Amino acid sequence: MAKIPETKAPALANLGEPPSKGTYVAVCLDVVDQYNVERRKYESEETEIVNLTRFIFGVKTKDGSLRKLASKSMKISNHENSALRAFLVSWQGEAPKPGFDTASLIGKPAQVTVVENTKGDRTYSDIGTISEVMEELLPKVPKVEDFGAAASNDNTGAEIPF
Repeated sequence: MAKIPETKAPALANLGEPPSKGTYVAVCLDVVDQYNVERRKYESEETEIVNLTRFIFGVKTKDGSLRKLASKSMKISNHENSALRAFLVSWQGEAPKPGFDTASLIGKPAQVTVVENTKGDRTYSDIGTISEVMEELLPKVPKVEDFGAAASNDNTGAEIPF
Protein backbone atom coordinates (compact mmCIF):
# COMPACT_ATOMS: atom_id res chain seq x y z
CA MET A 1 0.00 0.00 0.00
CA ALA A 2 1.36 3.44 -0.94
CA LYS A 3 1.42 6.27 1.55
CA ILE A 4 0.54 9.69 0.23
CA PRO A 5 3.06 12.23 1.55
CA GLU A 6 2.01 15.42 3.27
CA THR A 7 1.94 18.34 0.85
CA LYS A 8 4.67 20.80 1.71
CA ALA A 9 4.22 24.50 1.15
CA PRO A 10 6.95 26.28 -0.81
CA ALA A 11 9.66 27.60 1.52
CA LEU A 12 8.81 31.20 0.69
CA ALA A 13 5.08 30.75 1.24
CA ASN A 14 5.38 31.25 5.00
CA LEU A 15 7.26 34.54 4.84
CA GLY A 16 4.12 36.68 5.01
CA GLU A 17 3.92 40.32 4.02
CA PRO A 18 7.42 41.67 3.22
CA PRO A 19 8.69 44.91 4.74
CA SER A 20 8.12 48.08 2.73
CA LYS A 21 11.02 49.70 0.91
CA GLY A 22 13.62 51.25 3.19
CA THR A 23 16.72 50.42 5.22
CA TYR A 24 16.53 48.04 8.19
CA VAL A 25 18.74 46.25 10.66
CA ALA A 26 18.02 42.57 10.21
CA VAL A 27 18.91 39.12 11.46
CA CYS A 28 19.54 36.09 9.28
CA LEU A 29 16.82 33.57 10.15
CA ASP A 30 17.64 30.78 7.74
CA VAL A 31 19.65 29.65 4.75
CA VAL A 32 17.67 27.63 2.20
CA ASP A 33 19.64 25.51 -0.25
CA GLN A 34 18.37 23.61 -3.27
CA TYR A 35 20.52 21.13 -5.14
CA ASN A 36 20.61 19.92 -8.76
CA VAL A 37 18.40 22.66 -10.15
CA GLU A 38 18.20 22.93 -13.92
CA ARG A 39 18.24 26.52 -15.14
CA ARG A 40 19.37 28.61 -18.10
CA LYS A 41 23.01 29.63 -18.19
CA TYR A 42 23.79 33.32 -17.84
CA GLU A 43 23.10 35.14 -21.15
CA SER A 44 22.50 31.85 -22.94
CA GLU A 45 19.70 29.53 -24.04
CA GLU A 46 21.66 26.51 -22.78
CA THR A 47 20.76 24.95 -19.44
CA GLU A 48 22.95 23.79 -16.59
CA ILE A 49 22.50 21.92 -13.33
CA VAL A 50 23.40 24.10 -10.32
CA ASN A 51 23.10 24.30 -6.55
CA LEU A 52 21.31 27.42 -5.28
CA THR A 53 21.00 29.21 -1.96
CA ARG A 54 18.84 31.95 -0.46
CA PHE A 55 19.03 33.81 2.82
CA ILE A 56 15.92 34.53 4.88
CA PHE A 57 16.09 37.71 6.99
CA GLY A 58 13.87 39.07 9.72
CA VAL A 59 13.37 42.79 10.32
CA LYS A 60 11.40 44.92 12.76
CA THR A 61 9.57 47.74 10.98
CA LYS A 62 9.04 51.26 12.30
CA ASP A 63 5.59 50.29 13.59
CA GLY A 64 7.14 47.40 15.54
CA SER A 65 5.84 44.59 13.34
CA LEU A 66 8.14 41.70 12.47
CA ARG A 67 8.56 40.89 8.78
CA LYS A 68 10.56 38.34 6.79
CA LEU A 69 12.34 38.81 3.49
CA ALA A 70 14.26 36.40 1.25
CA SER A 71 17.29 37.21 -0.86
CA LYS A 72 17.33 36.29 -4.53
CA SER A 73 18.54 32.80 -5.28
CA MET A 74 22.27 32.60 -5.95
CA LYS A 75 24.44 29.86 -7.38
CA ILE A 76 26.58 28.32 -4.64
CA SER A 77 29.98 29.48 -5.86
CA ASN A 78 32.96 31.34 -4.47
CA HIS A 79 34.16 32.44 -7.91
CA GLU A 80 35.30 36.05 -7.88
CA ASN A 81 32.42 37.03 -10.21
CA SER A 82 29.67 35.09 -8.43
CA ALA A 83 26.62 36.82 -6.98
CA LEU A 84 26.94 34.82 -3.75
CA ARG A 85 30.53 35.94 -3.18
CA ALA A 86 29.61 39.61 -3.84
CA PHE A 87 26.64 39.31 -1.44
CA LEU A 88 28.81 37.79 1.31
CA VAL A 89 31.63 40.33 0.82
CA SER A 90 29.11 43.19 1.13
CA TRP A 91 27.63 41.62 4.26
CA GLN A 92 30.70 40.25 6.02
CA GLY A 93 33.36 42.62 4.73
CA GLU A 94 35.55 39.85 3.30
CA ALA A 95 35.40 36.97 0.86
CA PRO A 96 34.47 33.59 2.34
CA LYS A 97 37.29 31.10 2.78
CA PRO A 98 37.08 27.71 1.03
CA GLY A 99 34.83 25.40 3.03
CA PHE A 100 32.82 28.27 4.53
CA ASP A 101 29.40 27.09 5.74
CA THR A 102 26.66 29.61 4.98
CA ALA A 103 24.54 28.09 7.76
CA SER A 104 26.98 29.71 10.21
CA LEU A 105 25.37 33.05 9.26
CA ILE A 106 22.04 32.15 10.88
CA GLY A 107 21.58 34.58 13.77
CA LYS A 108 24.08 37.10 12.34
CA PRO A 109 23.06 40.75 12.00
CA ALA A 110 22.90 42.64 8.70
CA GLN A 111 21.79 46.01 7.43
CA VAL A 112 19.57 45.58 4.39
CA THR A 113 17.99 48.04 2.00
CA VAL A 114 14.69 46.78 0.66
CA VAL A 115 13.78 47.89 -2.85
CA GLU A 116 10.61 47.32 -4.85
CA ASN A 117 10.87 45.88 -8.36
CA THR A 118 7.97 45.52 -10.77
CA LYS A 119 7.54 42.68 -13.26
CA GLY A 120 4.41 42.99 -15.32
CA ASP A 121 1.59 43.88 -12.94
CA ARG A 122 3.30 42.52 -9.79
CA THR A 123 5.62 44.34 -7.40
CA TYR A 124 8.28 42.40 -5.52
CA SER A 125 10.38 43.36 -2.52
CA ASP A 126 14.06 42.55 -2.98
CA ILE A 127 17.25 43.15 -1.04
CA GLY A 128 18.94 45.99 -2.93
CA THR A 129 22.02 46.17 -0.71
CA ILE A 130 23.38 44.42 2.34
CA SER A 131 26.16 45.42 4.71
CA GLU A 132 27.56 44.95 8.18
CA VAL A 133 25.65 46.61 11.00
CA MET A 134 27.35 49.61 12.64
CA GLU A 135 28.33 48.95 16.25
CA GLU A 136 25.89 51.51 17.67
CA LEU A 137 22.94 49.85 15.87
CA LEU A 138 23.63 46.30 17.09
CA PRO A 139 21.22 46.61 20.06
CA LYS A 140 18.39 47.33 17.57
CA VAL A 141 18.90 44.06 15.64
CA PRO A 142 15.95 41.72 16.25
CA LYS A 143 16.65 38.29 17.72
CA VAL A 144 15.92 35.06 15.87
CA GLU A 145 13.66 34.09 18.79
CA ASP A 146 11.51 37.19 18.14
CA PHE A 147 10.25 35.44 15.00
CA GLY A 148 9.13 32.28 16.82
CA ALA A 149 10.87 29.15 18.02
CA ALA A 150 10.98 27.60 14.56
CA ALA A 151 12.10 30.72 12.69
CA SER A 152 15.56 29.38 11.97
CA ASN A 153 14.33 26.10 10.52
CA ASP A 154 10.76 26.64 9.34
CA ASN A 155 11.80 25.88 5.76
CA THR A 156 13.35 22.48 6.45
CA GLY A 157 12.50 20.09 3.68
CA ALA A 158 10.28 22.55 1.87
CA GLU A 159 10.62 23.05 -1.82
CA ILE A 160 11.62 26.51 -2.91
CA PRO A 161 10.44 27.83 -6.28
CA PHE A 162 13.63 29.27 -7.77
